[in-house]
Amino acid sequence: MIRIKELSKRLGKFQLGPLSLEVKEGEILVILGRNGSGKTTMLSVIAGILQPDQGEIHHDQTLLNDIPLEKRKIGYVFQRLYLFPHLDVFANVTFGLRRRKDMESIIKLKQTISMLSIESLLTRSIQNLSGGEQQKVALARTILTDPLLLLMDEPFANLDMTSKLNLTQQIKAIVHILKIPTIYVTHYANEAFDMADKIMLLDHGKVIEEGTRDEVILRPKKQFTRSYMEYLWFNDRRE
Repeated sequence: MIRIKELSKRLGKFQLGPLSLEVKEGEILVILGRNGSGKTTMLSVIAGILQPDQGEIHHDQTLLNDIPLEKRKIGYVFQRLYLFPHLDVFANVTFGLRRRKDMESIIKLKQTISMLSIESLLTRSIQNLSGGEQQKVALARTILTDPLLLLMDEPFANLDMTSKLNLTQQIKAIVHILKIPTIYVTHYANEAFDMADKIMLLDHGKVIEEGTRDEVILRPKKQFTRSYMEYLWFNDRRE
């Protein structure tokens, strides 16, 4: 389980938090909010890219605050994928496994490739893949690092609706099967509804409302949440 207590970060005039949250094994917390609401700042602090001004980040009983970025074992999937264009799909997927040739790693590699349905892509060049296929490669590479927590920052923003739907269904299944706590950022209502177990709505760095997917999207308590969800659904229908 990932537990965050009273986390805050100031960047210039912007103040994130303080905020607290929990994400259980195999659970997906979706962070919703307008541009500038603090979604990416929050992920950056959790990942260790930025240091918090106060608050604690725990994995089970381990405090992560003082553990450097490269040792936190947090997987981060960005909108920009950072794949290696000179390597084929298989080499990209297995990049973090080069020193691990144990049977458990081989089994997980086969399982991940199968769950993401990328068997037919393994010998292809990265440049010859669609946007959705590239996202699958980036996700497979991240999963194979055995992350304690998976962070996803609007990874499907540049994809069409059909590709988004297919990927959200696959990712949700993978997260539940592998029991990876996941925090997923989006500003699309339908994507949040398809993906989330829980939702947190941010605005100007503050938590406006949080709860289960149905509580926040279908039965919101705050007027701000109701208005914002109506706005999101309207814009989703236009795309």
